[in-house]
Amino acid sequence: MKKGLGILAALLIIAAGGYVALNQHSATKQDIKKTVSKVKQSVSRETSAQKKYPIKIKTGTEAAKLLIVVNKKHPLPSDYNPYNGAVTGNNPDGGGLMTAANEAKSKLILAMQQAGFPIASNVSSFRYYSYQQSLYNGYVTQHGQSWADKYSARPGYSEHQSGMAFDLVGEDGDLPTSTTMYNWLKNHAYKYGLIIRYPKGKASITGYDQEQWHLRYIGVKYATEMHKWGVATLEEFTGISGGDYNSDKSADVSALDEYK
Repeated sequence: MKKGLGILAALLIIAAGGYVALNQHSATKQDIKKTVSKVKQSVSRETSAQKKYPIKIKTGTEAAKLLIVVNKKHPLPSDYNPYNGAVTGNNPDGGGLMTAANEAKSKLILAMQQAGFPIASNVSSFRYYSYQQSLYNGYVTQHGQSWADKYSARPGYSEHQSGMAFDLVGEDGDLPTSTTMYNWLKNHAYKYGLIIRYPKGKASITGYDQEQWHLRYIGVKYATEMHKWGVATLEEFTGISGGDYNSDKSADVSALDEYK
């Protein structure tokens, strides 16, 4: 708030100085009043956003269900599979996703295809603990643990196991990395209740570098709020801690216990 008031004070000084100059050219006091009013409205929007986030979430509510945060500090139980996804493979047909998330996925992909993006209808959606473990171990064997931790979640720490996230896949079978697609998703994904879970420049908060192909369902209401106020990450939106893994796993908090 102090920052906002500082901006207001500076702009008022500029406005006052402008008034002296404008007055020499027969400007009216009404011109200055309009300028000051616009500045006050801008600062009001900024301070309102600062007061509103992170949002308050009560345990057991729909918000707590939609805004569960799975990251490197908040794992899921090894047997977590709330939407009955297949425990082998990556459920390319959207199996294992919350019904609303699966519907949002299909609508988004159709919109992207109509917009000319070469996106396949299949995705990489729910991943069971043991499947994620095999993926992660494969990366460790091939590239080492340090590399693996940058690009793949350890078993139990993967958002894919939540049943609310999925990876887009290009028609060529690869993960799509187009900057044009990234910008399109930033401006359209929220309409379907989806967010880019790992946006550019937020690795210190999310724990992962930019992944424009990894989308997360949080519902249209919350996705729209994040878009409206320019909140880039789910951690910032909810106030749940993120970043890298805890050195001691005993410091982890289960994703299921975040809002208790």
